[in-house]
Amino acid sequence: MIDKDHNTKHAWIFTLSLIFAMCTVRLSAVEYFVSPHGSDSNSGTRQQPFATICKATGILKPGDTCYLRQGVYHEVLRPEQSGKEGAEITFSNWREEEVLISGADVIAGWKHEGNGICSAPMPWSLSDDNQVFADDAMLSEACWPAPGESPLFNPERAVASGGSTTTLVCDQIPGADDSWKGARLWCAGGSAWICWSSTVTSYDAKSHTLTFGPARESWYTPRKGNLFALRGVRRALHAPGQWFYDSKEKMLLLIPPDGTDIKSLVVEAKRRTDAIDLSGRSHIRIRGVEFRAGGIRTDKQSSHIVMEKLRGRYVSHSNVKDVSGSSGVLIFGNNILLLSCDLGYSSSSVLAVKGNDNRIINCYIHHGGYGGLWRGTVSLSGRRVVFSHNTVRHAGRDLVNTHGLMESLVQYNDASEAGWLTKDLGMFYGHNTDYANTEFRYNLVHDNHAEHCAMGIYFDHLSHNAIVHHNVIWNVGMDPIRFNNPGYCNLVYNNTCLNTGYVGTFDHSKRNDLFASRYFNNIFNKKIDLPAHVALYNNHIVSNPSFQNAAGKDLRLKNPADGATVGAYTPNGALWKAGCDLENPPVPLPVYQPRRIAWMNAVRNACFEFGTLEGWRKTDSSRAVLTKGNGWGNHVVGDGKSHGTGTSRFELQLGPGPDGIRQVIKGLSPAMTYTLSAWVRVSDESETIVFGIRQHGAEEVSVSASSTEWTRKSIDFTTGPKATEATVYLLKSTAGGGHVWCDNLTLPLQPHSSDGEQHETSKHAHAAADNDYSVIVP
Repeated sequence: MIDKDHNTKHAWIFTLSLIFAMCTVRLSAVEYFVSPHGSDSNSGTRQQPFATICKATGILKPGDTCYLRQGVYHEVLRPEQSGKEGAEITFSNWREEEVLISGADVIAGWKHEGNGICSAPMPWSLSDDNQVFADDAMLSEACWPAPGESPLFNPERAVASGGSTTTLVCDQIPGADDSWKGARLWCAGGSAWICWSSTVTSYDAKSHTLTFGPARESWYTPRKGNLFALRGVRRALHAPGQWFYDSKEKMLLLIPPDGTDIKSLVVEAKRRTDAIDLSGRSHIRIRGVEFRAGGIRTDKQSSHIVMEKLRGRYVSHSNVKDVSGSSGVLIFGNNILLLSCDLGYSSSSVLAVKGNDNRIINCYIHHGGYGGLWRGTVSLSGRRVVFSHNTVRHAGRDLVNTHGLMESLVQYNDASEAGWLTKDLGMFYGHNTDYANTEFRYNLVHDNHAEHCAMGIYFDHLSHNAIVHHNVIWNVGMDPIRFNNPGYCNLVYNNTCLNTGYVGTFDHSKRNDLFASRYFNNIFNKKIDLPAHVALYNNHIVSNPSFQNAAGKDLRLKNPADGATVGAYTPNGALWKAGCDLENPPVPLPVYQPRRIAWMNAVRNACFEFGTLEGWRKTDSSRAVLTKGNGWGNHVVGDGKSHGTGTSRFELQLGPGPDGIRQVIKGLSPAMTYTLSAWVRVSDESETIVFGIRQHGAEEVSVSASSTEWTRKSIDFTTGPKATEATVYLLKSTAGGGHVWCDNLTLPLQPHSSDGEQHETSKHAHAAADNDYSVIVP
């Protein structure tokens, strides 16, 4: 017999114990204070603060708060433990006081060497990451020619008259034989896609020829007109504001800025890569702190972190390599929020994002990529990332890289001033990625300064399942929106352009393939030149559209009747706002939520680029695995005559023996015809792969293939009169010991139309084009 009173008594005891525990946690939270004027032997109270952050981090417990008083801290903020859910560990400036965490240390003991050069001991070195500041301003490493008044994005550079894979010729280069030996050649060589660095191994003064190594590939080979500079040897130390580090003597040499006495300067050199290190930490909050000459580090074990109102300067630096993945503001964990922060200055990416469920909201991110390498001022990758209401300004190359970004949201950003140092680039740029229905929407993208191939939103080939809508793009010399091919199931609609080039593609793989892609309801300025199979409708091609106020960038049409369904603004509607307002973040803060949009790919993990079979269920012998893809899609596979499918990192492999996978597709419309497509191949012609549709309220439909070459197969099916879902399946139907492969499935969602017909006409206006069927998470 159950004793109800006994159970009730124990339930009350448990409840009271829980309340007591919660109160105990709340009451035990402690506030600690740190001040440069304090002492680590103090108690850490407001009246007796500690002197170092390190002292406080050693004793902080979940729920505790550390207040930082005004001053400069030459150390790394590194919590010794994590907080807990509901009991974060918090670091904050005290009452808006100015707090700076510096990765640099002061250089002292200066003496004059003659010829305007001063020297001082510097017992540490970060090699090519060395960086020197005078009164908080970054100085230039010894360089010929002197970089001039705009050393980051408009430096003075010499002009090559020719070269080869290992030489560069320029009659402007001064000096005797081998006077530049050991220098670093920094060159926007060949097509000037990037600025690369190589070491000078010899110099012939008579022919003005530099020899360098390692050799550069053909598209980077120096040629007439390429811009370059020489760095990193004492011979280059010749202009005010330059420095050189003598690693043998462990001495810093410096020519002070014009008219400045070295004794009046505060000279600092970078000593630490990170100012804030949250690797392996969770449930941490940091607010109101400035950091300089160092970045923020998180890793795959970092989670549930909030960083708000931070200000970072010179967050990462290298004169040789791309440090985007090793230093800077690195958001590499999960569930991290970066809110209302001002982050600037990096030779590579200022901000790099990986991981899942991270949000970058209402930030000002600027002056990245002054090394002229591949990564942009911002590098975004991962899943369910929200990059919203940010202002991104100034890049040596791209502004926002999106390689590896999936199931994400990039919206309401103001991105401008790209291409200062290199050519052939996009302000947003990505490739080799299944974007998994990532939306790029309501962004302002403008002012690409690249001299050649200046793009707006640019997806290089092997970009699939990207949705680009309601963006406003201006002052872009070439394509406002570009998809190179192969690329599948990409949507471009309701975008507005001004002073932009034509809309085209480049055929990397000799297939000219943009299967299941659509462009509609856009205002473009020049012709559209895309493969015939791309669906184009209701696009307005107007070289100089009649806007409300083009000079003021009010790009609403003066007469909406001229194009009631086109462009990024609703007819007679208000201008939507993009970019950051550091004092007024959006309310509520945006979160990622999957949507059902007309023409998007309904298959989840359609290219198997999640790196797992997430979204799919194994069937039959359950041997399904992922195998390595063929990268850029240009490699020959199969019988040695055909190119790859246009896959990226992974392909599905089934077998040996009967083997399969399946996925339930929800949110379909009854009595609607859809097309399912997939790329398939088999190991030998005795094997067969079958894919098809079942459980859709009608008879099962399938297609089979036994080709050893990659082949696209498609089938049409019609849902039953009440059906709203269907099951997609892939099956190795033969019992043999070989394998079959599949990749890049597409099943575009058909839009609803008022009369029940399925057609592509101007009826698909703003609302129909952005048709949110329902929020469904398969």
